[in-house]
Amino acid sequence: MSLYATRFLQLSQLLQLSRHDWQQTPFGCTELPWPELAAALQALDEDELDALDVDDAAALAWLGQWRPELLNAKPVQLPELRRAPDYATPRWSSGIGGRKWAQIKDFAANIGIYSFTKATPILEWCAGKGHLGRLLAQQGAPVTSLEWDADLCAQGEALADQLQLPHQFVCADALKPEAAALFQPQQVAVALHACGELHLRFLTHAAAASTQQMALSPCCYHLIAAQHYQPLSRSGQQHDLHLDKQSLRLPLQQQVTGGERVRRLRQLELTWRLAFDELQQSLTGNASYLPLPSFPKRLLSGTFSDFAAWACHQKNLPMPAVVDEDHWLARAAKRRLLVKRIELVRHRYRYLLELWLLLDKVLFLEERGYQVQLGLFTDLQHTPRRYLLQAKLN
Repeated sequence: MSLYATRFLQLSQLLQLSRHDWQQTPFGCTELPWPELAAALQALDEDELDALDVDDAAALAWLGQWRPELLNAKPVQLPELRRAPDYATPRWSSGIGGRKWAQIKDFAANIGIYSFTKATPILEWCAGKGHLGRLLAQQGAPVTSLEWDADLCAQGEALADQLQLPHQFVCADALKPEAAALFQPQQVAVALHACGELHLRFLTHAAAASTQQMALSPCCYHLIAAQHYQPLSRSGQQHDLHLDKQSLRLPLQQQVTGGERVRRLRQLELTWRLAFDELQQSLTGNASYLPLPSFPKRLLSGTFSDFAAWACHQKNLPMPAVVDEDHWLARAAKRRLLVKRIELVRHRYRYLLELWLLLDKVLFLEERGYQVQLGLFTDLQHTPRRYLLQAKLN
């Protein structure tokens, strides 16, 4: 049994026993779900909750008073992988944000950690404009970038032609069966921040084709076709946690610190979402939480009434002629504290759940004869989604 397999078994047991901690739905709770933690959580004011939640070591030490098994857990200590020697931006990278460019450069620095010739073709999965593929093509490798958006393909092709690179695009849907034909044995397949179902297809197609090498940084685990995560590995299927989409979102709730303005916007968004939920419950008589989709942050620059009008339109609810903003915002403030207290506990399981998902993928590839390395390819200041899975067929 590999070290990954041993740690996966230990992690499965820990997460199974602690379901009552991480499987809560904060927005749907009306009281704290842990009587033994209630007094300690209620003793923390909002500033203390915020400060503790962003300091994972301190938060773990705090929760460890009641959950010693969390402190005793020994998950895989992931190695720091290669970093780009610099983040200098070429002309063609204009329009790529600084953090995104750093991620691309660091990811590319790890391609070829196993030996392969410059003639080895590269498949870039879910490529967008093909920024990563363009960088790799400049090293001499022929690159094929798969992207479903025709406009992005056209822009990527124009840049490749301008730079005279061996870089072509295939405009197709990665979720269609024919996309599997792009995977070949003598190939390096790469995917930077492929979401949910897209990175699952990437892994299964590459393994089925016996693709020689692959590099994957997964993202957005909840964007899957099924209602629950379907483990890929045999061990994952034996120790299935039956993760629903709510649970799969938990690892994504870690964010890069963005300064005071970003913190205030997050607080405002949380308050307004809860205030609207209080409003919709009065309109519908339904006491269940009604989730809203993501929305452009410019909505937060208006009034709560404007936001409520948008939300009512999204949910096909009648908009009241007059909205008592102070009333709904005051009710939301009370719920906001409850949400933060519950999240202080849930967030201590973010890393463990993400590691479980990553190790399921590692074991899937090991079962199919791959040598696998899992590590951190970029710095936390660039993105919390910094896990890189690299595999070479033995």
